[in-house]
Amino acid sequence: MKKFILGFVAVLGMSSAMFADNYGVIEGIDEANKTISVNKTTIKVLPYTKIEEEACGNGWDTPKKFSDLKVGQVIEVDFMGAENNILIAKEIEIQCANRAY
Repeated sequence: MKKFILGFVAVLGMSSAMFADNYGVIEGIDEANKTISVNKTTIKVLPYTKIEEEACGNGWDTPKKFSDLKVGQVIEVDFMGAENNILIAKEIEIQCANRAY
């Protein structure tokens, strides 16, 4: 149990170093394994991972599915943990493409 906790903390610490504020650009999508690649990191998307598109000032966020994710989209990811050194997404929010920061 102690090894699992230490490994889990190490992976989560690694995730925060790779994701400034958990934002990144989707670099690849593996439909068969339901994973995405962001900042050279593989992220597992589970059937109950909440996926939304930001409202961009037009009301409420829009629910989306795994098939709506596209390479090049900027996303924000909240993680729930890791399994076999692969981060698991709790929530993915597709960010506005037309917003100037």
